[in-house]
Amino acid sequence: MTEIDVDLTALLPADLPDGREAVEEGRALAADLERGRSLFCATNGVGSEREWRERARAEGFSCSCMNIGLATWADTREAIGLIYEDALSRGVKPPDRFNLLAERRMGLPKAMRAEAPQETGPALWSDQDWFELANTAPIQPEAADNMIGGPGSLENATDALRVGITHIGVLSQYHWRWPYWDDDISQTMAVLKAAGLLSAFRADGVCFDSYLEDGYPGVFHDYANYVGWSMIERYISEELIGAAYSCSWGGLTQNPVIKSAVTLALHEVNPDGVPAGFVQGDTIGNTSDFDSNMAVVSSDVLFMKMVDRRYGLGGAPIAVPVTETERIPSWEEVATVQTIGRRLEEYIPLVSPSIDWSHIEALRDELVAGGRRFFDAAIGGLSGAGIDVEDPGQLLIVLKRLGSNRCEELFGAGEPDEEFPRGRRPVLQTDLVKNTMVEREKLLEELSGRGQEEAIRGMKVLVTSTDVHEFAEFLLASALGAVGTEVIDFGVNRDPEDIVKAVIETDADAVVITTHNGVARSFGQRLVGELAVAEASEVPVFMGGVLNEDVDGSEIPIDVRADLNATGIETPGTIDRLVDALIARRRGVAV
Repeated sequence: MTEIDVDLTALLPADLPDGREAVEEGRALAADLERGRSLFCATNGVGSEREWRERARAEGFSCSCMNIGLATWADTREAIGLIYEDALSRGVKPPDRFNLLAERRMGLPKAMRAEAPQETGPALWSDQDWFELANTAPIQPEAADNMIGGPGSLENATDALRVGITHIGVLSQYHWRWPYWDDDISQTMAVLKAAGLLSAFRADGVCFDSYLEDGYPGVFHDYANYVGWSMIERYISEELIGAAYSCSWGGLTQNPVIKSAVTLALHEVNPDGVPAGFVQGDTIGNTSDFDSNMAVVSSDVLFMKMVDRRYGLGGAPIAVPVTETERIPSWEEVATVQTIGRRLEEYIPLVSPSIDWSHIEALRDELVAGGRRFFDAAIGGLSGAGIDVEDPGQLLIVLKRLGSNRCEELFGAGEPDEEFPRGRRPVLQTDLVKNTMVEREKLLEELSGRGQEEAIRGMKVLVTSTDVHEFAEFLLASALGAVGTEVIDFGVNRDPEDIVKAVIETDADAVVITTHNGVARSFGQRLVGELAVAEASEVPVFMGGVLNEDVDGSEIPIDVRADLNATGIETPGTIDRLVDALIARRRGVAV
């Protein structure tokens, strides 16, 4: 059992209700809920997407998935129909399913959504919208981003089941924070009630999906801990709640051999063989050169499909549009990579026999062993510390409050080794961490050679993010700390009002924000307004990341740097330029 150096019971709220009762409350709601049947299921003569995937597994054909979420539901609905028709016109099989990338407001209770800040992506406002989600084209939807995880989970699960959606997620997003919502007790109960409702339809093929990278594994350093975390989520979902757990993953891995091994390891710890909702395509290998990104798509998708076909996984790979690093892709760009993915299926029998699968299987076995160590250490450690590991509410909220860093430090599968950032030598280091550390070292070397420490030393800079992208914030904090600033790490998923309060309390000299969720302009304008109200307009604000936002009349988000600059927010573009801009501000030089 892991020795715990923190009082985990102190993370338990005194007034936390019994999670088992919340599950039963949600399950009881099934008696009055009539499930619908989607157009896809009706067309293909199946009762659920899981049944379709199991048919694919048995018959040896490939499935595919796409992510879609344009500015509005009307735009998204039109795109789904156009993508379906485009596939038919090209003579390829249309996608089997799509993940709706709804905006973050959908995670809030319905009564709060209209007044919450708008972000990139569609929202479903009416019963008609929900009906169209499942009946626009014979492509099966998942109610994905922001559906389960937030305080609006039960309402979303109910709406999704009524229209015939049978994969609903995303459990991993329980660890997110929603705009202007900080009551994690009611959030926990909402998630458990929604999961309880799903569990009542387990025999009908309804699955509770989780995308690992949207939770703690997205910032884990060790792939073995990915596998172990999936075991924890499966234990909570299947053993404690009774819902079928569908584990999706993949977007933060570039190496196709490692990706194949992790995919197989996740399947190995899946005793009921529930097909993965999807395997996300590589989102970290692309660059601003869209043409060269075609190579990333091709190698990534080919390997994903070969693994799925060879081992009969019944999964659905996602081909990532080549433009995704810069903006939300158009429907044409989604359709293009879907066609590429379907054509690549023809190459599976030509390439697969030449792959050294024994090497990949050996990596799989190593990851499975490490994952089991993580799971045993976590459940044993929590139990030994006084947490009721048979209460899903206690498990969820303690792990949420513990945080990903401490979770990996305490329970990680690797051997203790202080040479590594989390105090353990990874069984297999994650691609994102490896790439981030290489980028960090290169950046620090460049900055250290510029001799700017004296010019900026002691300047207090508050660093934060509007969303969940922790590694972008980590790079900023590392770089600014290396050149001598006093970094105030304010974490991720912050609201403008919270940032202003922190600026006042810490007497910060500047604010640096990274953003990737399509709120750059509205967030920046609100922040500047709140600084003015607090009589702190003299504090400069810098923003970087994906600086775009939805606007009326445009199907895809547009660049809003000029609007940000007009409000006084600087957008340096690179970290070295950010350092120059901070120095200029300190010297009182106009920029």
